[in-house]
Amino acid sequence: MLGVYAIFLTHAILRGRKEGEKISWEKKDIALSAAGAIAIAVGAFFIVKATENIVSSLGISQIVGGLFITGIMTTAPEIFKTWSVVKGGEVTAGTTSVIADNAITMSVAFFPLALVNTPVEDFQLYWVNLAFVGLMPLLYSVFVHQSKSQHGFSRWQILVFDAAYILYILTMLFVVLELF
Repeated sequence: MLGVYAIFLTHAILRGRKEGEKISWEKKDIALSAAGAIAIAVGAFFIVKATENIVSSLGISQIVGGLFITGIMTTAPEIFKTWSVVKGGEVTAGTTSVIADNAITMSVAFFPLALVNTPVEDFQLYWVNLAFVGLMPLLYSVFVHQSKSQHGFSRWQILVFDAAYILYILTMLFVVLELF
């Protein structure tokens, strides 16, 4: 998955460049990019530290804290970006952005576990997450294949994506974590 992501990223960077086209960044652009990368790294550190403190204070497991505290905090910028894109009338771009971001995030989260053969303590929690990580790209692929003649997704397809996500949340709360 990591290899496929690297290929995708390389393609996205190189796509659209014409033969001999030069790309130049001004010093201000480079400085802003470096500052943004540093801000992301610092923010990630503090999000993880805050999650550790909350988990220890409330006495909940680290995996639950990671999924529901760190996960929500790390997707907050994505939610704002998506809201901004959808507000501009690009509903399909907003939805696909969330799907792609979540698929990549979960792939990167599960890849190290598989790589180092870390035992998963709560297998039900693991397989439910993995099932929904697989469901979203599957729905996306089916809808893209189905929507060849139109530009973007129809409203009912967007509602199916949203319903699948709500089903995931309800499954986690009522079945896996048994909070209610």
